[in-house]
Amino acid sequence: MTIAIVLAGAVLVVGSRLREALIAYVAFTLCVLWLSHPRGDEATLVGIALFSALAFVKIVVGPAAVVWLRIAYRVPDDLAPSFTLGVRIGVVGVALLLAEYVSRAQAFAGVGAGFVVFYALFASICVVLMHRNLLAHIVGLLGLGSAVTLAAAVFAPALPGAIELAGTFDAVFATFIAIAVARAVILHDPRLDIRSLRGLRG
Repeated sequence: MTIAIVLAGAVLVVGSRLREALIAYVAFTLCVLWLSHPRGDEATLVGIALFSALAFVKIVVGPAAVVWLRIAYRVPDDLAPSFTLGVRIGVVGVALLLAEYVSRAQAFAGVGAGFVVFYALFASICVVLMHRNLLAHIVGLLGLGSAVTLAAAVFAPALPGAIELAGTFDAVFATFIAIAVARAVILHDPRLDIRSLRGLRG
């Protein structure tokens, strides 16, 4: 499962096409949710119901909103990477090294899944940093929401599912705000390049 998360996170950072990013995001999120699903005493009917709602929002609602924007406005599939392929691959390597380094810190030494948690967080942030296209930023933020869910399950397993669910809805709400901004940017530049945001000032 760790290998699948590493590969999906790498595709999110390295990829330059929205289709690739969405497939990688869904795979990434499915793996993260599998690692963080309720177990043992947490596997109550309410807990499972909340977790199922959480999974539905992350896997269906968020990506569906992005796909809708892509189809409705005929947005190009290009995510407009800010850096060359070699640099993006290097960034994935740095994210792996940082995740390994941080997970070995004394504060996290006893956490078995520390590496995958930190890698998921770093990879999601790198998706936003490595691309200029607003849709890539939306996918990156959705990935960050999934990474936070995993972090909550690993570092605070007693955290109520309702809090995670509320946080997820906040992330999805932010996604729809981003989509509304993206619609406005389309009027200035159909490529959804973040540099077009300058044209909305004033």
